[in-house]
Amino acid sequence: MCGPWCRLSCREKVLAVLKNEITWGTFVILACAISLIIIWVASEPAAWQKYKDPVHEQELMAIIAGIFAIVSAAMTLVQIIQHFVYKTDKGSQKRIMRILAIVPVYSATSWLALLYFQSAIYMEFVQQCFEAYGIYCFLILLTKYLGGHQGVEDAIVKQEYIKLPFPLEYCFKPMATKKWVWYFKIGLLQYSWITPFCAAVAVVLNLAAVYGNGQWSFSVGYPYITIIINVSQMLALYALVAFYMNLKTDLKPFKSLEKFIAIKLLVFFIFWQSVLMSGLAAIGVLRNTLCDPTTNNNCNGSTTGFTVEQEKILLSNILICVEMYFFAIAHHWVFSWKPYANGEYAELMRSRNP
Repeated sequence: MCGPWCRLSCREKVLAVLKNEITWGTFVILACAISLIIIWVASEPAAWQKYKDPVHEQELMAIIAGIFAIVSAAMTLVQIIQHFVYKTDKGSQKRIMRILAIVPVYSATSWLALLYFQSAIYMEFVQQCFEAYGIYCFLILLTKYLGGHQGVEDAIVKQEYIKLPFPLEYCFKPMATKKWVWYFKIGLLQYSWITPFCAAVAVVLNLAAVYGNGQWSFSVGYPYITIIINVSQMLALYALVAFYMNLKTDLKPFKSLEKFIAIKLLVFFIFWQSVLMSGLAAIGVLRNTLCDPTTNNNCNGSTTGFTVEQEKILLSNILICVEMYFFAIAHHWVFSWKPYANGEYAELMRSRNP
């Protein structure tokens, strides 16, 4: 069966591609990459070894991260504007726009953490608070798709029994009652409460010099905060999977599986990436870099170029900036404004909110 894209003429397809923010974002990324390569080649690559110091390495990483951050934020801004222009269902689109805002928030905060190492812990606090808010918005979005709280209750009680993900799927088959709506909501939203609280505690402990960011020593606060957030996150993931498993048939017209995968990767992958960086530092893969102060004025009189913690900040935040570009591309299709513009979703929403 041929979709709308197949029915377009060749000229219309070309114009659609040229008007797409993904096309322009990719063009800017490639243009900047080619420019950096030309500059590098023209400046005798072998001579670049003398610039291996904290100042120049940080500047180079900040330039690369900044390009990706600005492009991904601009692409997302275009998507948000399109939802404003074609706002046919205020309740659901308002939540989508807030979910889309995660990309520019993460891009901006990660870039600032790269530029100013001392701000990294505070930027992480902003990220964790906003990701918790994103989880809340995603739950409300799914609820809106189902016709509100009453619609979710009606969809639940239609089930023969509640399906639970592994490992409880073979142990329990509880009756489908309205109470399960609250169980799912509490299981998911506890992460939205616990994460900002833990992030705030981490900031206070950091100011008191007892947080020890990235240090797996139980004499500092980092491992305790990490374990609490990890447990909370796993419970929220379990509740989200259970919610989707029981309501996927009702949510299918809204392409909820793609949205579910996107939000899960965005919110949960970033945290595990941070834990991975701390693990690499703990086993010595990330280590202090060296700088010779006798031959390089940018060593600031020290033989240490970057500390382990600074290496961790650099690597994790440049990865986040790059990843946000790919998430912005995914969001173009996953949280598209087009089903709202052509009235498809508006009609579905009206049918579920008589």
